[in-house]
Amino acid sequence: MEEHNEIKSLTEQVLQNFDLFLVDIELKGSQGNRIVWIFVESEHGNVSLDACAEVSRELEFLLDAAGWRGKKYTLNVSSPGLDRPLKDIRQYVNNLGRKATVIYEKSGENVQEEGKLVSADGDSIVLQKDSKQQISIPFENIVETMIQPVFNKQ
Repeated sequence: MEEHNEIKSLTEQVLQNFDLFLVDIELKGSQGNRIVWIFVESEHGNVSLDACAEVSRELEFLLDAAGWRGKKYTLNVSSPGLDRPLKDIRQYVNNLGRKATVIYEKSGENVQEEGKLVSADGDSIVLQKDSKQQISIPFENIVETMIQPVFNKQ
C-alpha cells in the first residue's frame, strides 16, 4: 500500500501541470518486475497520446528521483477506455447521455440497472430507464458502472 500511495502522490503532483485527473492506479507483477498502470482523464474531452507520453516522462523522472531507479518497473499511462468501470464523479459527467449499466447496493443486496445517464453530481447519478421512469442512485452506493459502447451500423 505504501508503494501505491507514493505513486499516487507523485502522479497527482505531475497532473497539476495538465488538464487531467487521476482515475486509478494498478500495480501488477512482482516487486522485482513491477508494471505500473496510471489511468487519467480530462474534464474537457479526450486524453491525447501526447499528453499521456508527457505525463509518463515527468512521472518517470519523479519516480527515479524517489528511488525507483534501482527497481525494475514498466510505467504505462493511459485513459481508462470503455472496458474499465467509472471511478470518479467527473467521469460520470463526461459520459452524460450515454447508456450505462450500474450495479449498486440497495437494502444490503446488489442491484443492476441499465439506462441513459442523465445527471451526475457529488451525491448521486440519475438513469433514464425508459421514457417515463428515472432512477436516482446515491454515489456512495455504487459498486460498479460500465458505459455501454454504441456501434454504428453502416
